[in-house]
Amino acid sequence: MEPEGIDEFRSELQEHYVSLVRSHSGACGGGLYDLIINVTSTITLRDLASAILGGIAYDIVKSGTHSLVLRPLISAINKLKERNKDKHQKIEVDEFRFTFQDTDIIVKNIGTDDFFENLEKIFIQLSKSIDSLKGVATQEYPYIIHVPLFEDPEQKICRFRSPLDVDEMVENITNDDYLKLWGVRYNLEGKVRVFDVKNELLIDNSYMTQDEFCRASEIEWQKEKSK
Repeated sequence: MEPEGIDEFRSELQEHYVSLVRSHSGACGGGLYDLIINVTSTITLRDLASAILGGIAYDIVKSGTHSLVLRPLISAINKLKERNKDKHQKIEVDEFRFTFQDTDIIVKNIGTDDFFENLEKIFIQLSKSIDSLKGVATQEYPYIIHVPLFEDPEQKICRFRSPLDVDEMVENITNDDYLKLWGVRYNLEGKVRVFDVKNELLIDNSYMTQDEFCRASEIEWQKEKSK
């Protein structure tokens, strides 16, 4: 059952953004309702970083005729949450995808404290680390950044991966995990790397998204089953 006001929420976003809002019941069922939001902006990653480092709030960045203004979106989400809080319907942003002119940033909610407070910290850190994210050989910025990554406890399939919606084996997840490891992919180099945020270091090691990990796990399971 969809939350009350979800159609108005989608309409309100269309007034302010080129956006896509998908939604589904949470992985654990019950009254959890997850939003997957894709916001498209004509601003570049470099413009975003320069604006934030210049003291502009992350949710109202403008550069010339281009802008990324998130306040109406945050307001609309909070309004939707408030409208459904007495209906045993918990609404959360599960994934936020920002499509900039040159880079996509995908932020996965890892279920800690307020998502937007963490989003602000991510954008500030991204702005500080902008030059460290350049490709080693080509000096290009990544075409996609996955936030955050986890180091898989079992490491049977891979060492690094995106958080899982269900059966997550990583324990004691905190807000700090948003700013530990990111995944980056480069077009010209054709490389997939892990970015150590604290040390601002590119690790020459690949990672898997949740979908890639699940597909690889299924293949591994089928192999084990056929033995």
